[in-house]
Amino acid sequence: MWPFGKKEKKHLGIDLGSSSIKVVELEKKGGRVFLSNYALIQTKEEAVFNISELKDEEIAKLLKHLFEQAGIVGGRASFSLSVEKTFSTVINLPAMPESELAAAIPFEAQKYVPLPLNEVVLDWTVITNEPNRGTSKRGEVDAAKISDGQSVEAAAANQGGDGLQVLLLAVSKDIVNRVTKIARLANLELSAIEQESFSLIRSLVGNDKGAFLVVDLGRKSVDLIIVDQGFIRVNHNFDSLNKEVLLMEADRIVNLFQMRYNKKVGQCLLAGGRAFEKDLFDFLSAKLKLPVKIGDPFARVGHNEKITDALAQIGPQFSVAVGLAMRDN
Repeated sequence: MWPFGKKEKKHLGIDLGSSSIKVVELEKKGGRVFLSNYALIQTKEEAVFNISELKDEEIAKLLKHLFEQAGIVGGRASFSLSVEKTFSTVINLPAMPESELAAAIPFEAQKYVPLPLNEVVLDWTVITNEPNRGTSKRGEVDAAKISDGQSVEAAAANQGGDGLQVLLLAVSKDIVNRVTKIARLANLELSAIEQESFSLIRSLVGNDKGAFLVVDLGRKSVDLIIVDQGFIRVNHNFDSLNKEVLLMEADRIVNLFQMRYNKKVGQCLLAGGRAFEKDLFDFLSAKLKLPVKIGDPFARVGHNEKITDALAQIGPQFSVAVGLAMRDN
């Protein structure tokens, strides 16, 4: 989303989580992306604060400290936005030229975004259901103010037809301004601000056109994402960490997708800091009716073979940061 410019050889992906900051630095060598560096800072389980509650200056200070400890110089960086801090839904529009779409989407968005227009940035991606085809048109316009926690499930209730299917995203300008300020205070050139779902599918799914359920298991919440043909079809966030609730929600959105698109989800990919919890992995593998696998964001990234085992252990936790760093590489 947003500012684009000249591509540099190295690019940072910065995932500002509620309890941790993950940084990945990638560079391009001979046409392939390589891991240059990575770093992590994390609060303790019993911490009485989360990172998002810190002041902008404090977060920037943490970032600069992390860079110094890891030997990261800085430069261009993309930052993540959590699903619960964005609004997203799939809408249907009549077929129309791209020249008319930029005007039609903000008008249509008023029906779906629950608050007055003028305080958010609106972004969108046009989706097609035809295999191996997809167009994307992104815009930056004023839209509605979005409060935390509003993440709308997409796709199932929408009717098909010959029109356009559009994934609509809206983010509070206050949040965008805050990330912009943090980047400036940390002496970084802000390349992009992206909802973390897009970063996840970039690092874990790549160019695979199959249908996947991606489960991002955070310390305090869970994101469920269904991606098909490279496009996000369903995006759902909830706070419960109970494995029975997780199973119920995963089954529900998989069934929702399969009824809407008449297509089977082929695999479940786990990401996030809880992906290696054996009890949870075994439970999902036995109950989910899908092959379950721990996602590997470094599978598409060249790296020193000496750290392969170490990367395998931290991979799920760095999935968003890797996907962010891949944007401009």
